[in-house]
Amino acid sequence: MNNIKTLMRGLLCLAGLTFLAACTGSLSDLPPVSSAEIGDYRMQPGDELLVTIQDVEQNDRSYVIDSGGMISLPLLQEVAVAGLGLREIERKIADGYRARNVLTDPIISVQPGALRPFYVIGEVKGAGEFTYRQGMTVLSAISAAGGYTYRAKEGEVEIVRSVDNRQVRMRAGEDTPILPGDRIRVYERWF
Repeated sequence: MNNIKTLMRGLLCLAGLTFLAACTGSLSDLPPVSSAEIGDYRMQPGDELLVTIQDVEQNDRSYVIDSGGMISLPLLQEVAVAGLGLREIERKIADGYRARNVLTDPIISVQPGALRPFYVIGEVKGAGEFTYRQGMTVLSAISAAGGYTYRAKEGEVEIVRSVDNRQVRMRAGEDTPILPGDRIRVYERWF
C-alpha cells in the first residue's frame, strides 16, 4: 500500500513539473522576430491599394486585393500583386501597359490604403481586431487593446505572422514593429 502511495505522489509531482515546464516554455521556445520579417511590407489579400495612372480615365481609384492576390485595372484587366512591395507593383502595372501598347511611358503611383487589421488576444483588457496604422509596435497594439491585465506577462509576446504563405509563430518585445494581419498573444505570468 505504501508503495502505491509513493508511486502516486511521484506521478503527481512529475505531472506538476511537466505542466509548469509547458507553461513557462511557451515563449522561450519561439524564435525572435527577425529584421527580415519586418522589412518592406508585402501586400496581401484584403489590403487596399490607391492607384494613380497618369493619362488614363478614372485614374485615381482604390483597389482591394482579392483572395487570389489580384486587382483588376482599366485597360489591363487582372494583375497579380499579392506578395509584392509598392514599387514592385508600380513596375508590374507599368510593364503591363507597355506590353499591351496601351501606354508608351506610363507613370504609375501606388500607395497603401486601408491595410488588413491586426489582432490582440490573451491577457489584455479588450482583446479583438484593430485598425493597423503605419509604424505600430507591439506596445502600441497592446495599448489599442486597452493595455495589459494584472495577470499579464509584460514585455514579451507571441506574434503569428504570415511569411511566404505560411503561419509562423515568433517571440517579440514591446518595441518590435508589427505588420498588418499580425496576431499578437499576451500570455499570463505564472510567478
